Amino acid sequence: MNILRKCSRVVIAVAILGTTMPAWANASGDSYDVLDDNSSTIISVLREQGIDATAVEDWGDQVRAFVRLKDGSEVMQYFDLDTLPPVKR
Repeated sequence: MNILRKCSRVVIAVAILGTTMPAWANASGDSYDVLDDNSSTIISVLREQGIDATAVEDWGDQVRAFVRLKDGSEVMQYFDLDTLPPVKR
């Protein structure tokens, strides 16, 4: 996949995330994470970057992704919420 296509998908994901608030509460007072609405898009973008993400969740100003490694184990990795590069710790 060429770099222009990759960049356009990241821009789309950022646009989607940029139009939402990090979290809301529903009528019953339960926490509602709007990242859930966009999780399939974010997972797709991460996979295009070579990251085998199986799930994502809001983690403050970051995205916490559950990533499957080549050996089949799963780890948590963190990504910038706005542009999805890995967060350096």
